[in-house]
Amino acid sequence: MDQTLPAKTQPIRTFGYSCNPVRSTYTVILVAFSCFVLLQSGCQTGGFAKLDKAIPVPPPVLDADSVDNYRFQSPDSFGGSGSRSNGSGARSSPSQPKTAKPRVDVFTPPVDPNTGKVDPSNLVADVIVEGNQTIPAHQLRASIQTRTGRYFDPDKLQQDIDKLWRMPEISRINGPYLKRTAEGVIVTIEIVERNTIQTVEFLGNRGIPDRTLKKEVGFEDGSPLDVHAIRSAKTKIEEFYKEKGYPRTQVEILEGNEKDHSKVVFLIHEDEKQRIWKVEFEGNEIATDARLRHFIQSKPGVLKVFGGLVKRDEIDQDITRLTTYYRNLGFFNARIGREVGESNDGRWLTLRFIIDEGPRYRVRNISFIGNHAYTAEQLAGILELKPTSQSVQPEFNVSKMNLDVVSLRDLYGSQGFVYSQVEAEPRFLEEPGLLDIVYKIEEGKQYVVGKINVHFEGDVAVTKINVPLNRISLRPGDLIDVREIRNSERRLASSGLFGGQQTGDRNPSVVVSTPEVKDLQRSAKNSGGSSHR
Repeated sequence: MDQTLPAKTQPIRTFGYSCNPVRSTYTVILVAFSCFVLLQSGCQTGGFAKLDKAIPVPPPVLDADSVDNYRFQSPDSFGGSGSRSNGSGARSSPSQPKTAKPRVDVFTPPVDPNTGKVDPSNLVADVIVEGNQTIPAHQLRASIQTRTGRYFDPDKLQQDIDKLWRMPEISRINGPYLKRTAEGVIVTIEIVERNTIQTVEFLGNRGIPDRTLKKEVGFEDGSPLDVHAIRSAKTKIEEFYKEKGYPRTQVEILEGNEKDHSKVVFLIHEDEKQRIWKVEFEGNEIATDARLRHFIQSKPGVLKVFGGLVKRDEIDQDITRLTTYYRNLGFFNARIGREVGESNDGRWLTLRFIIDEGPRYRVRNISFIGNHAYTAEQLAGILELKPTSQSVQPEFNVSKMNLDVVSLRDLYGSQGFVYSQVEAEPRFLEEPGLLDIVYKIEEGKQYVVGKINVHFEGDVAVTKINVPLNRISLRPGDLIDVREIRNSERRLASSGLFGGQQTGDRNPSVVVSTPEVKDLQRSAKNSGGSSHR
């Protein structure tokens, strides 16, 4: 007999499934709660959220004639993923700092209020490059920033044109030409390319091969044809020939000096290679020929074969060298000329320098300006170039005058005037052949030795401080003597303990720093009391 279950436990059968009333109640509550959560999140992040947000007011729409008066932003700056509104309708990158100043020269492209999209007439619809024959169009487009799909920027387009102008392959640019359509702005650029150099030829050269000349001018087959560069190469070839001993070589441009040429041809009127056979001097009395040859560079080659090439510029420099030599000896009115004689075949040259020495100046008097620690008689006592009497006036000599300047500096430097300055100034007189020498002196302050600090360069110092101190003759309280400082540096270098020229290291040095030099004191303090002083 079938048993009937109680009503409260009788299963309900629906669509072939059995359902427990208690479980179904829990299921309905769970589904309702899930739907509530989904609706709440959807209103904040989904499409419903747009209903609660304020739609930014689009900027006014400009007509086509006023578009060129604005600068447009790159399309990457508008409406991209991750961009957000800053409250003014413009977009800013999330990575941009909050303190960054907004660009005042950027104009937001007009947005259609109905569709919310940017007006396509402000975009670059296409960039057309015409006239290019050897340069690929994609290479030209890759070199500029004005590209299809980006917002049209007149200033950026001008920068692109200037960049194309600087390309050596381009001779001229026509345009750019703009055409406005409903789809955007069409930019057309006409390129006029330079002719390429097919070949570079040299005619008439016998002493110098084509490969050397081609390397000197720097032209390669297939490079752009530049008329100005080719004309400059003509001068380079002539100068190169002069350096190699062909002083009168001339060069002509047969082809390549016009823009429509594609071939460069140089015609070289090559001169005979000249060498110096001998050098002579005429009119010199104060110096021998051997002495004067020591100051010039134009000389015969070894065994008349190696060296001795004729260089006209070097001969001119030799005249300047000889003039300087004579003026240092007091011949201020000396004049130097030259004569050039060639052999019958033009291969050998005889160089003759014609010298007019003129009078040699003498020192009439010496004087001093700015001396306080010493009298004029004391300073004059250590000079070598000085008149002993009115009748005995020494001949002027720059070398002796410079030695006297060193003697005066050592005199002051030996008594603590380490920053003294001495300059000699020859002054010419109305009477020809006589001059005075005026010594301008800046004594400065007098210093004594304070603290002597030692600084060892390097990471690890193993030498004791008394080792270099024993080789320094000055002690605290002594007047600083620059001569003793130089002697101390020589003793430190000759000891071999601190490197030097033999080991490839820098020689040890003794540096005097006054209390006014704050930087040296600070460096001495940072190094633990170890700086040169």
